[in-house]
Parts: sequence; structure tokens; C-alpha cells
Amino acid sequence: MKLSKWKQFKAAVAFLKLSGMEYISGSLKSFSENNHTSITVGVAHQGTSKEGLELLLASLGKEGEAFVFHNNVPSTFHPKVFAFANPAEMKIFLGSGNLTKGGLYTNYEAFFEATEATSSPLSLSVENAFSQWTDETTSLVRPLSAELISQLVAEGLILGERELQARLQASSSTAETTGKQKGERLFGSKAVKQAPPRTQSVKKVPRDLDKTRTRTVEDLTPKIPPDGSHLGFVMLLQKTDVGTGQTTSGSSRRSPEIFIPLAARNYDSVFWGWPNLFTPDAAKAGKMDRYGVRMRLGTSIILVNMMTWPDKSDFRLRSEALRSAGNVGDVLRIERISDAIGHSYYAEIVPAGTSDYPRYRGLCIHPVRNSQKRWGYY
Repeated sequence: MKLSKWKQFKAAVAFLKLSGMEYISGSLKSFSENNHTSITVGVAHQGTSKEGLELLLASLGKEGEAFVFHNNVPSTFHPKVFAFANPAEMKIFLGSGNLTKGGLYTNYEAFFEATEATSSPLSLSVENAFSQWTDETTSLVRPLSAELISQLVAEGLILGERELQARLQASSSTAETTGKQKGERLFGSKAVKQAPPRTQSVKKVPRDLDKTRTRTVEDLTPKIPPDGSHLGFVMLLQKTDVGTGQTTSGSSRRSPEIFIPLAARNYDSVFWGWPNLFTPDAAKAGKMDRYGVRMRLGTSIILVNMMTWPDKSDFRLRSEALRSAGNVGDVLRIERISDAIGHSYYAEIVPAGTSDYPRYRGLCIHPVRNSQKRWGYY
């Protein structure tokens, strides 16, 4: 399905987790920059995670919005509805899968797909449902924000992924122990098709009635960006990135470099121009450099040297202006720009405590061994 055909995307799901958002965040961000996007999520039974909502918030472009729907009486918000629309028609998916890895790929799910005129009874019914699920005049709907996420955590309506996983493992362990005590289990086990790696494109599945489990969800889900198609990179800065190093008399000041893990560079090497735009350093065997990369930082164009060594475990950006701009815990955001406008990247420091910070901090999902540093792409 070509996303360029559609001007609007709306969705409503009972549960959303980081495992599902990681598959669609990049394309959701791109689509919602210029097309109206609205996603409503439920938080009943602690089925939605804190990190999932943070990444959803961070994935909303200029035209995107998201809502949380919850009823305090025992009534679960439980729809799974997705719809793309343009002025003439609407493509509708109604089914059972949530925005989780299981709902998108590994669970046994089923979806019904229909393309209707926007004036058809089905389209109007779907549109009316979305209107109710985004109606902020009721006490059941709240627009998604960093503040709301904090409130949901405080009220115990959502948990972090780590706590959810611990509960799941505890539940599985109890069930396994009970099963052993009772003897042979009622049901057998059979391996299921695993979800694809998040760094590869999802292959189209033939449209067969006996394979509806994930087929229509793959049609619906924006495809995972291939290497080189990410728009931006984010990283949580640490002392090695912004500290001044030695300052005592007679000692050398630390080089003005920001340290990016090799795993981050390799995750999308084309984003950095690696290795095609790099040249060997004649002074050090194996060292590769990309000199004079033009980045816009604030109102200034700065020159950044990118470099990597065969005997180092990181990829470095050398620039005094870039290094001096941030503090420990801030987020470095680098966005790729067309060279036609005079620079290759836009760079900014997103300070902790600002309104944009939760959005970009939520995108820093990849850990670094023995460090508080985190990084990610969008």
C-alpha cells in the first residue's frame, strides 16, 4: 500500500508497547509531518507501557496528535481500528491486534480490510467512533503529553517495560510450576514465525485467507526504514561528551569530541556517510575521517570532523561548539538535511526539563554497556 495516496491516518488500540512502536515510529513521524494523524490508546489492566507512550509522543510530526482513553468503571477500552483516508475514500482495518510486537507479528491475530467511499455508512461509522474516542470535552479522553505520562505512572495506570517484563516472567514461572505439579499440560507447544529485525524492511505477505494473522497488519504498518532512510539521530549525553577533562596547569584539555558508539554508527551507517564519504588518515593507519561536515547549530553553521579508529570502540564528532553546547543528561539531536541548502545536518541540544525533552529522550532506546548513555534513530 502506497502511503503517498493517503492524507490522513487514524488508529485506536487497547494496548501499546515499545516493542510495537519501534517498528512504526520512523514512518509515523515522517507521515505525520505533513498529514493529519490521530492515535488513541487505552491504559486498562496496565496493558500499555510508559516507554511505548513516550515513543509514540516522540513519533508525532507537526500534524500528529495522540490521546489516552480510559474509563474508571470496569469497562475496558478495547478497539483495534486503523484507517487511512483521503477526500475520496477510506481504507479500514478492523481486527484483534494491538500496537505491540505480538499484535503486529507473533500473535495469532485476524483483521478485516475494506476500502470504502468516505461517504459510505461504514466510513461514516468509523469516523464517528474516532470522533468519540478523541473528544476532549468528556472526562474519558486526555491528549497525550509528557505530563500526562507522568500522571499515569503516578496513578499506577501504566508501568515501565522492565516492571511489566518482570511480572510476566513471574506469572510464567508460576504457571510452569503449577503445570508440573499437575502433570502433563493440556496443550502442546509449536514455534511461531518470529518478528523481523527492526533494521530490515518487512516483506510483503501474499494475501491469502488462511494467512490473515499478520498480513493486513503488515499492509497497514509503515515499513521499517532501510539503512540510510532515518531522518534523525538522538543520544543522551554523558560526561565523556561534555566534560572539560583535565584543567590543571600543565595538563592537556580533553579534545572537543562527542563519543557515539560504533553500534549506533553501524545501525544506520549511511546516515553518517560511512564509509563512502570518509578518507584514510595518512598519519594513522586505519583511521578514517570525514572533514568539514557542515552542521547548523542554532543560528550558526559549524564545521564538524567525523572520525573513527580501528582500535577505538566509538565514532567521534569533533567540534568545540557542539561539545560546549550541552550538559550531562541533555539530548543531542542531529537531523539530516539536503546539502542543497548549504549544510548537511541540523544539530541541537535538547536540555533536560524543556517541553521537547521527553519526546526526544523517549527515542533514546538503545543502551550502552557500562554507561548511562542511550541512543536511537527516528
